[in-house]
Amino acid sequence: MKTLPVTFILIASILSFAPSAFAQKDLPADDASTAAFVELCKNPADEPGRSFCFGFGEGVYQGYLANRPSNSKSTICFADKNETRNEVLQKYLMWTKANPQFNKDKAAKTLMRFFKDNYPCK
Repeated sequence: MKTLPVTFILIASILSFAPSAFAQKDLPADDASTAAFVELCKNPADEPGRSFCFGFGEGVYQGYLANRPSNSKSTICFADKNETRNEVLQKYLMWTKANPQFNKDKAAKTLMRFFKDNYPCK
C-alpha cells in the first residue's frame, strides 16, 4: 500500500521539473493563414507542432475526399505510397517558400493548392 503514495510523489516530482514538456507554441486564435501554419510546422524539434501539422494536413485531405462527389474524377493522387508524411511536409514548406503570394490565404486552401500542384492524377 505504501507504493501508491511513493509512486504518486515520484511522478509529481518528475512532472514539476519538466514544465516545458507540456509547453506549446501559441498562435493567435484568429490566424488560420498559411504563414501561421508554416511557422508552426517548420521546426522539426517541436513535436506537438509537427503532430498538429500532420493531423491538419490529413484532415484537409480527408475533407476533400469526403466532400468530393462520388462520380467525379479525383484531382489529387498520392502515387508514391513510400513517401513519408515528413517528406510531404518538407515539400510543402519548400513549395510555400517558393509561393509567398499565398501566405495570407487560409492554410487549408493553400494545402489543397499544394496537393493539386504536386500530386496531380495522371
